[in-house]
Amino acid sequence: MPTLGVMADPGLPEIAVRRIHDDVEQSLSQSDDGQWSVEVEGGALPLNADGDIPLLERAESLMERRQWDYLIYVTDLPRTYNKQPVAYELDASTGAALLSLPSLGLWRVRRRLHTMLADLALTLDRELAPEDEREDSSHVRTPGVRRAHHDQQDGTVYVTLDSRFSGFRLWAGMLRNNRPGRLLGALWTCAATAAAAGAFGIFYSSIWNMSDSLPTRRLILITVVAILSLSTWLIARNGLWTQSSSIDRAETSALGIGATRRQAFLDNAATFATVVISVALMYLILFVLLFLGAVTIVDSEYLAEQLNHAAGLEDYLTLSWLATSLGTMAGALGSNFDSESAIREATYSRRAQQRRQMAEDEEEATESSA
Repeated sequence: MPTLGVMADPGLPEIAVRRIHDDVEQSLSQSDDGQWSVEVEGGALPLNADGDIPLLERAESLMERRQWDYLIYVTDLPRTYNKQPVAYELDASTGAALLSLPSLGLWRVRRRLHTMLADLALTLDRELAPEDEREDSSHVRTPGVRRAHHDQQDGTVYVTLDSRFSGFRLWAGMLRNNRPGRLLGALWTCAATAAAAGAFGIFYSSIWNMSDSLPTRRLILITVVAILSLSTWLIARNGLWTQSSSIDRAETSALGIGATRRQAFLDNAATFATVVISVALMYLILFVLLFLGAVTIVDSEYLAEQLNHAAGLEDYLTLSWLATSLGTMAGALGSNFDSESAIREATYSRRAQQRRQMAEDEEEATESSA
């Protein structure tokens, strides 16, 4: 009975793999006319000096200690080969493969992950190279246009997504792995300050008149400015912006995330979108709370007296809209008291830095024990 070990990075990769564990095991047993055992383990591998994940160097020892026949490592780090997103890489001779979760994109990730894990395991079991299979009926079904690259030095096969939208798909996958909603939990002080400032606007009659006089297009502009202002402040204050000069890896390396400028661009694009979406979600929640507060507390007759016309639902909406925008801008003050480490955890640059630190710690431990 073959045993497939799936090691997944902590966070979304491990959660996604554990959810489909039973389905993968069932698919393998049905496809191979035999009984398979699938074991899932959470854990991150360190990055080497070139920014690469040395899975194949560690595969044999990992499988031997855990008594696995095959190993598939699922990582949340994006990878490219010759500037094209890597879907997976494998070495049939060692029975190990590495799957990059961001390459699966934003939609139907669970189904795609299920399909690729099962097909990669069968490919390793049959010791067939993906390029040979692609010429026939392709056992490893990777959504998107695929191209296999064979490394002549170690025999590793890198399969990339070479379509027009592969770069966008990789970025979307990075955004999904950042889980923007998770960042809300790290911004509770910022949200509390924004709510307090917005609530003040609900009770301040000058803001009532201002919201009544502002056209919709101006309110939309204020909303955009408020969200972008707070997002920019969070990125700048917490050091979330990645400089290409801070990335320590070889420019000429074909494997990894590509050139440092490309890596910095992808990191920053995913980080910016993550923060903007998180702030927009906070804005939406704040708007709902302030609207409910305005309807509950501000009497319609009193509001009509201040506005010099009959007050209706639209007036409460515009009042809450403006108060939310003003409160969001004030939220930057509260963000000074939020946890920097929790906010940074939502970025790829932070996670890559942690992996490099893991590698340095391992080297120091090895030197000290020698």
